[in-house]
Amino acid sequence: MTAQAVEVGGRNTVIVVTAEQLEQVEREAGQAQEVLREAEREYAANRASQTAYGKHRDAVEAADHVAVRARLLRQDWEVQEEGRRRRAADGEAAAAEMSRDIDGLGASRASAVQAVVAAGSAMRAALDALGEHDGRVRAVGQGLAGRGLRSRDGEATGAGLDGSARVRGQLWPLVDGSAVLGQMLADLVAERYPRHPLARFSAPPHGGVTAGRGRDEVLALSRSARGR
Repeated sequence: MTAQAVEVGGRNTVIVVTAEQLEQVEREAGQAQEVLREAEREYAANRASQTAYGKHRDAVEAADHVAVRARLLRQDWEVQEEGRRRRAADGEAAAAEMSRDIDGLGASRASAVQAVVAAGSAMRAALDALGEHDGRVRAVGQGLAGRGLRSRDGEATGAGLDGSARVRGQLWPLVDGSAVLGQMLADLVAERYPRHPLARFSAPPHGGVTAGRGRDEVLALSRSARGR
């Protein structure tokens, strides 16, 4: 498949001519010639026949029309093929001239893949740790609830309705670990690519009323540890 640019309505528009299209038109041209030859034989055998004359006239027009289409399409195809060959040669020359840079692509991609794998392992470990902490908060909350301690009336120690725990006045909220990592990624992307869609990532917390607060607390402590 090749393409050519033509001017349509004041704008460059790419017209694609495929080998299948060219073959189809040339096949139609051959068929039109067969019809024309048959019409010529019939007309030659009976020149007085208006029907034979009409069929011959129509066959001439049809064969001429499709022959012009095939010739023009073939010309366009050859021009495009020449352009394709020229671009292929230019590409080979560019690849030779840029061989040092190109040879480094495999190594740089391998390094990137290793970094992504390491990041995936770190994220998995972080999710496990965040999940363990969230589970511990829930366990403490269940223990307090089992003792009949609920922090709904301002008690210093008691379980929240969503399973969070308040101990001696300190709230231990649930933590949405996935949202923590998502927001951390958004922070990192924003540092490098402020206009990237991921830099504006924001997801509602999942897991309980206080899960958003728990997420924000972990993020704040993480940012502080990173020196931000």
